[in-house]
Amino acid sequence: MARRKSKKGQAKRILVRVGLGAAGIVAAPFLYSWIGAFITSDPFVGLYKHKSEMLDDSIGIRMDGVELRDYNGGKLTSSAMANRVDVQRDRHSAKLYGVREGLFVGDNGPIHYAASKAFWNFQLRQVNATGKVSVSNKDFDLTAKDFSLDDRSNLLKVRGDVTGRMYKGIVTASTLVYDTKSGAASAGPVKWSGKLDLAEQDENMVKPHKWNLLSGNYKTLGHNSDIEIYTDASISDEDLILSAPMIEHNRKTDVMTASGGIEYYSGKADIKADKCVIYRKDKRVVLTGHVIMYVKPKAQENDPPKIEKLPEYKPIAPEKVVVTHEDKPVDKDKQKQVEDELRSSKNLREFPLVVVSTQTEYWYAKGDRHAIISGAPQGRQALQGNEWRHVWANHAFYDGEKETLKLISSTEKKDALMKNSLGDELMAVDILVSTKEDDDFVEATKSEGWIYSTQDEVPRDEKKTAPPTTKGSGTGAGAGTTGTKTGG
Repeated sequence: MARRKSKKGQAKRILVRVGLGAAGIVAAPFLYSWIGAFITSDPFVGLYKHKSEMLDDSIGIRMDGVELRDYNGGKLTSSAMANRVDVQRDRHSAKLYGVREGLFVGDNGPIHYAASKAFWNFQLRQVNATGKVSVSNKDFDLTAKDFSLDDRSNLLKVRGDVTGRMYKGIVTASTLVYDTKSGAASAGPVKWSGKLDLAEQDENMVKPHKWNLLSGNYKTLGHNSDIEIYTDASISDEDLILSAPMIEHNRKTDVMTASGGIEYYSGKADIKADKCVIYRKDKRVVLTGHVIMYVKPKAQENDPPKIEKLPEYKPIAPEKVVVTHEDKPVDKDKQKQVEDELRSSKNLREFPLVVVSTQTEYWYAKGDRHAIISGAPQGRQALQGNEWRHVWANHAFYDGEKETLKLISSTEKKDALMKNSLGDELMAVDILVSTKEDDDFVEATKSEGWIYSTQDEVPRDEKKTAPPTTKGSGTGAGAGTTGTKTGG
């Protein structure tokens, strides 16, 4: 009996050494919580007798219902619960099945995960999870087909049908790469819907402002940076659509910059420009480059925004705009109606208007809507039939509250100019036009020009060889005889 006890005691000591050695080799010291049960249950007995058909030659240890912990310099870096763990014979890696309560402790806070399967490589300090996986931290909560986590490069890569929460919205993407140390991230292609951190006033809205984002690639530079970058992007809400090859948003200053050729669509106007900068705190937009603005007629301004082909428009010099009059007899009543329509500012909002400039700066705050249009702006408005109006200026001011547009000449010049398809011309130091509906108001300073008409509404002295010149304040421009020059 004493001899048998000695053998049993010796076997137990060998088994304890093997168990402790295995625990140290695998994770140093990642099996503390169950080491007692590990030793007393003798989990190696199946391997010693070579009776298990479920174990292949690559498996060194199989355990069921296990919590794994991995340490680096005495600090817990990762852990996970698993229904089953197969530790490889080389003790360098392990396969986990039914993974839950996975945890990675990074410099930027913990990352939680779960997966059908996971592969831990202890030497490379990597985790690869497959099957239906979920991964989350303070910035996102996602599901996907698989992910990999590399502790050495600090990179988390989530792949395949990535869906879930990202920041304050719902995201769908094919891939996501996240730096666990800096918080920098990139994803794409991305479809995102939610509440962007674009404006302080959005925080107090009864109904949160919802934005939709489509982007070939999304990139944020990390928690130490306020910059977010979207490439091949389109941002939209119920009021507007903004698309550009690149959109950059500064969360701190709340400035959004779209570049590379932008397109902007809304109910009131569609715009193309080389660059657009939106200062949301100031409620100000600056459009630069070749700026084309298509102002829609009033009947369409409440329609939802839609992407549509914008008219191509290139600046044209006034002398190149030529009026051709027909020699055939005209219906005088119909002609009078055309003349009245062309010369009236009441109908400015009834027809579309195309404006081109090199820069447009617009303030859109309620009660302070106004714009500065610079870089030799000009505009053309098509009316019924082939009738048109065309204006030029050195720069212009638009007052959205008073609903007026002021065309201003270059210094000491009269290059603020209005022409129409009848052949009327009006040039002045400045020209002020009302844009209010049914408000027929035009005011010009030091004006001169030509007014054509088929109606002899102004009596003429047939004995005079030259048309009279009228002098006055330069306010208004009534109809005169064909070829009559007005001045002031």
